[in-house]
Amino acid sequence: MENPEFLSVNQPPLDQQFTKNRFSGKTVIVTGGASGIGFAAVERFVNDGANVTIFDKNAESGKLAVKNLKKCYSVNVGLACVDVSDKNDCIAQVQKVAETAGGKIDALVNSAVYFGSKGLTSEKHDWMTTFSVNVVGISNMVQAVYPFMCEGGSIVNISSISAHRAQADRWTYAASKGAITTVTQNMALDLAKKSIRVNSVSPGWTWTPEMAKASPDGTLEPMMEGVKNFQMIPRTAHTSEIASAVVFLCSGDASFINGTDLRVDGGYTAMGPERFGEETMIAGHNLSPDK
Repeated sequence: MENPEFLSVNQPPLDQQFTKNRFSGKTVIVTGGASGIGFAAVERFVNDGANVTIFDKNAESGKLAVKNLKKCYSVNVGLACVDVSDKNDCIAQVQKVAETAGGKIDALVNSAVYFGSKGLTSEKHDWMTTFSVNVVGISNMVQAVYPFMCEGGSIVNISSISAHRAQADRWTYAASKGAITTVTQNMALDLAKKSIRVNSVSPGWTWTPEMAKASPDGTLEPMMEGVKNFQMIPRTAHTSEIASAVVFLCSGDASFINGTDLRVDGGYTAMGPERFGEETMIAGHNLSPDK
């Protein structure tokens, strides 16, 4: 998270000024919180007054994230080096957070992800690695947090548009995201007995450190050119835009939303192959009066 453009303070402003303190006194854990969408969620929770702990496997990235947050917000953010695929590790680290928070955790965001994606060349280890982090990791964290989460608690799992649309060479990644969308519904049903809500968010193309790795020169421009025609809003999302939806789902304003997948994709999954109708012979504005 060395690039300053991934800090929301350096992205177009949203409604951060109006949501300050709505999570005052609340304890939140964000896995994969050292970078990307996870970091953006941590930043928005901090803006909104929550006590946040980052769970991330990359200790150095975590330390840098905490440093940046302290510089921008003058607050202390917790950090634990956690491998979400290790259930015992999850349980031990969650317990430590709960002990410092009076035994209660109010929200969990599961953003830790393994981005490796294979298709026809996939091997067993590709599938096992992907699912151990992206799916089993979510299960481990929910099971670890559940004993400390009280009525009104909220969990958000990060899925993807890849769960909803076929994409080339994405068998392993897409399957794991599809599993997240499905398991979210089942978690919501089981945890509803304790009045805990569980939802998922499916981001569209989002400018993140991971996406920057795929850019020929590490900048946004070539990637923007590549995705602008995929959706109704012709640009990539800012991480802060995904985070705002994630944090909303954890807020009291989302109290009647449960078992839902919120697609924050700029219209990607709603748009059909005809796009805006520029090349469609039967599009209304292309029909002449005499036909």
